[in-house]
Amino acid sequence: MIAVPTQNVVQLACGFFINFVAFNTQGFIEESVIDSVSRDGSINKHAGYYSLAIIYAFYTVGNLTAAQMVDVLTPKWAMCIGALCYGSFQVGFLFLNSTYLYISSAVLGFGAAILWTGQGSYLSQNCTKETSSRMSALLWGMHECCLIGGGLLIYVVFSVTDSYDIIPQFTIKLLYTVFTVLSIISACVFSLLREPVYKKEKANCYKKLMTSTFRLLITKKMWMLAVIFSYAGIEQSFWTGIYPTCVSFTRQIGYNTKGLMALNLICIGIGQVSAGILLGTLGDKTRKLGRDYLILFATLIHVGAYILCALNFPADASLTKTDESGMFWKPNKNIALAIGVLLGFADCCWNTQIMSLLCETYPEKSAQAFAIFKFYESALSCATFIFSSLVSLYWLLGTLSTFAVLALISFFIVERERVEIETTTDSVEIDVKI
Repeated sequence: MIAVPTQNVVQLACGFFINFVAFNTQGFIEESVIDSVSRDGSINKHAGYYSLAIIYAFYTVGNLTAAQMVDVLTPKWAMCIGALCYGSFQVGFLFLNSTYLYISSAVLGFGAAILWTGQGSYLSQNCTKETSSRMSALLWGMHECCLIGGGLLIYVVFSVTDSYDIIPQFTIKLLYTVFTVLSIISACVFSLLREPVYKKEKANCYKKLMTSTFRLLITKKMWMLAVIFSYAGIEQSFWTGIYPTCVSFTRQIGYNTKGLMALNLICIGIGQVSAGILLGTLGDKTRKLGRDYLILFATLIHVGAYILCALNFPADASLTKTDESGMFWKPNKNIALAIGVLLGFADCCWNTQIMSLLCETYPEKSAQAFAIFKFYESALSCATFIFSSLVSLYWLLGTLSTFAVLALISFFIVERERVEIETTTDSVEIDVKI
């Protein structure tokens, strides 16, 4: 029989799977959808990037108070409300206009803050030091199956409706109706979550809780973690919004770039899920191997993917439809799909190890730690979406590679310090017993 903590994490993962089949999939096609609608002059063709920037801006601000909100609402109801905020954003594409798009983007950003902080808190309250790596990998692997499901959905829809260069209004309304319904279903799944196994008492003083969040924010260790969190935000914005746009806008890659974009989403999902399965199977062996070495492996994969991206796509692929070639060869669809697998695999490694590290390092301040994680991640995602609308793809790839190396160095420092402290503590406990 499956243990109760595992059942809770599986149900949590199912809720995230359903919600992000909708949101991650729409994030992949949002700029392409808006580019299609903008041809009649009703909306700015880069409104998709601006929308994503607003989402992450409000997500960033929301994370400053997310820990307190989650404590008041409980993780279950915080995630339920957060999922409904996602639904309010999706429904706006049924009558797309700039005003509602930007307002609902702000609402979604706030909802995302309490959703993800609630996830971190609920996960932490259902795992121990020994099970944190396995539970994090299980949650992330199941959650990221949404990319495969979403990719299959839009591939079938785009193929049936002949959505090649321009996405028809009928297709847009069909997809976003499905996305809205899925967000509502996920809210229902979250509302049925059981009490966490290792439940923590509510804070009596929310001013003290907020103060503890800010105190944790300015600690030396958290400054080091900030570099890691920032890179997580930059690379997340790349694979969720910018890279799919490159695939969609590069005409030389093939006639049906929308269908190829769907296949790319599936490939990213395959990379995410395969990494989740691998790390989940290894379980706590990853602690013995060392998180830092897993992150080194993930960094090498990421940098390799960025190099392939520069070689395979033209410099203006992230900004406009283009017939140009990549840096050294004509865009190749097989390489584009392979890049998707690499991006997904490395992203899963980064996120599961960050989640595991936070659960283990801050078991009593999990909501605060995850709120700070999402604060930095969302702030840099917002900045990246704005940056990506102003510079060429190659400048963006250079920035990603630089931050990847800096994040790797920071992770090595934090992990080595943690191991040293743990070793010293274990030695003291042995001496006391003797």
